[in-house]
Amino acid sequence: MSQPLSVPESHPPPALIVVMGVSGSGKSTVGAGIAKAISRPFIDGDDLHPKSNVEKMSKGHPLTDQDRFPWLAIIRSTAERVCAEQAQSGEVNKGDRPAAVVVCSSLKKIYRDILRGQHPASTKMPPEDDTQERHPSGAHIPATAALKTYFIFLDGTEKVILDRMSARKGHFMKAGMLQSQLATLESPEGEEGVARVDIDATPDEVVAAARKAVKDMIGM
Repeated sequence: MSQPLSVPESHPPPALIVVMGVSGSGKSTVGAGIAKAISRPFIDGDDLHPKSNVEKMSKGHPLTDQDRFPWLAIIRSTAERVCAEQAQSGEVNKGDRPAAVVVCSSLKKIYRDILRGQHPASTKMPPEDDTQERHPSGAHIPATAALKTYFIFLDGTEKVILDRMSARKGHFMKAGMLQSQLATLESPEGEEGVARVDIDATPDEVVAAARKAVKDMIGM
């Protein structure tokens, strides 16, 4: 098992900024925009699925919560490693906050809690070789309390999301699929470290609103 890297005390506690919401809400655009604005790494959570999940999805089988729990733990541990490497390599100056911006739907509270470092007892990590095979620089490591997690919740009505998706070339999503995600969504409003951003605006305006929310929450 890999050992966690630590962020020197000369830096503020590292931050994991998760851009969340249902499919079609614009997570990738907003996440990339925030990462660019604060000059921190951008990570697409879907790229961190362990091989077992990838194989299951490739066969058309939906993932269960038991499949998602270790994946979410991998996302957090990868962000921990990325932040520690920033600080130790000098990518961020002394006194600046290491951070990573991650895109992940995070529809349920238990998913968000895992991203906060609160692993359910039922969470079983996949074999380390599985994770290392696909992500040699981000193998899962023990979670620590040092990484502080914040959420940018991209929210909008079903009509707004469908309208946005219909305007995107090459994107197809059935209304029923969106309805299913909206039904699964457990709103994070009221949870600590969450900012809601209305997506009923232009992409640039949504990115600007999300950027302001990050600045207001963590000063970056």
